[in-house]
Amino acid sequence: MELERDERGEPATNRLNYTAYRLGRALDRFTENLALAHGVTLSQFLVLQVLGEGLPLSNAQLGRRTFVSSQAAHLVANELLELGLVERGSHPTNRRIRLVQLTEAGWDVVQACTQELRAHEQRLTGLIGEDLGNSIVGVLDHAAQVLAGGYFGDDEAEAAAVHRRQITSRPRHVPSRLAASRLKGLNREADGANSDT
Repeated sequence: MELERDERGEPATNRLNYTAYRLGRALDRFTENLALAHGVTLSQFLVLQVLGEGLPLSNAQLGRRTFVSSQAAHLVANELLELGLVERGSHPTNRRIRLVQLTEAGWDVVQACTQELRAHEQRLTGLIGEDLGNSIVGVLDHAAQVLAGGYFGDDEAEAAAVHRRQITSRPRHVPSRLAASRLKGLNREADGANSDT
């Protein structure tokens, strides 16, 4: 028996957010398998990949760059320290900050994984064709920059979106400074409207 589809239905794959998430999951699966083949987890590889830019970073910087808290980044950095893939060093101007950087063994892992990732990206780009400028990474990165957190850099739209949330049990993302001030204004207006009724 075939189920009847509601005529309002539309494939989720027609939407960019779903497709980007699906692509992200597929890339994560590939990258995780690649990282595990080199003896590190996906979280550890993301930290190694960011450190592979060549600059020592603090735990807070690592957290921001790998989309986790500084505490989570600290835990992953400690795991990598035990594996001998990173080392800690002193900050040149602030003695309280310890910086994390790759060891030679860490560089070896990053370079080996990067070589395999490049081959995978080239294969993917080749299969897609040249219609997208022959660089899916460039297209997606450009799209992410243009979206600027989902609001195209529009602080008022960001503040309005945060203000409209119905579920408040989840932590709110930290909006930009300008969006935060707009959000305060919207909350004051809402509080004023509620006190008038």
